[in-house]
Amino acid sequence: GSSELTVEPDKAEIYVNIETSKVTAKEAKDENAGISKKVRDALKRAGIKEDDIEAVQFSISPRYEYDEIKGKSEIVGYTATQILKVATTQLDKAGDFIDIAVDNGADRIDSVSFSLTKEKQKEMKGEAMIRASQEAKEKAEALATSLGVRLGKAASVSESGFGYIPFVSRGFAVAEAKLDVPTEISPQDVSIRATVNVVFEIN
Repeated sequence: GSSELTVEPDKAEIYVNIETSKVTAKEAKDENAGISKKVRDALKRAGIKEDDIEAVQFSISPRYEYDEIKGKSEIVGYTATQILKVATTQLDKAGDFIDIAVDNGADRIDSVSFSLTKEKQKEMKGEAMIRASQEAKEKAEALATSLGVRLGKAASVSESGFGYIPFVSRGFAVAEAKLDVPTEISPQDVSIRATVNVVFEIN
C-alpha cells in the first residue's frame, strides 16, 4: 500500500553566496572572511541562532586573462567563494533574512529550500504510514474477495519507502534584492510519500 500527503513546510534553508576577487589569494580570502562575518553578525542580530548558520562550501580559484602579446593565459588574480546555509523556522521572515544578507555584502542567494523539521517529519511519517497500511488492507480485502477466500490477520508489516520532496526557489539576484521593495517568498506545500508491505493470512 502507498500514500501521498501534502503538508505546509515548517523550515527554510537559505543558501547565501559571498564572492570576492583580489590580486592575491590571501586578499580574496581575507575580504571574503570579513564580509562573511558581517553577514553572520547581521543575521544573528535579526534572530538567527549561531548554530543555524553553517559554511557549506568554500573555495579559492585563480582568475585568468589571455595575453595577446605572449599568446597565453596568465593568472591576474584570485576569487574566493563561500556559501552559507542559513536555517530558520520563521518562514514569514525568510524574505527579510535574504534582504539582510544582501544588504551586508552577499553577492546572491543561490536558493531557498522549504522542508520539514525532524519533529514534523516524524509526525507526518506516522500519518503517511497509517494511510499506506489502510490502503494495503483495502487491496488485500479486494483480492481475497475476488479469490473467494476470507482475509485473516496481518502476519507481517514492513516499511519499504518513505520520503518527501522539499520545495526549492532559485534565481535570486542582487540587483533585485537591493531594490527598495522587500523580498517576498511564497513557500509551497511539500509532498510526502510512504509505502508499506503487509502480508495477510487467508482463511
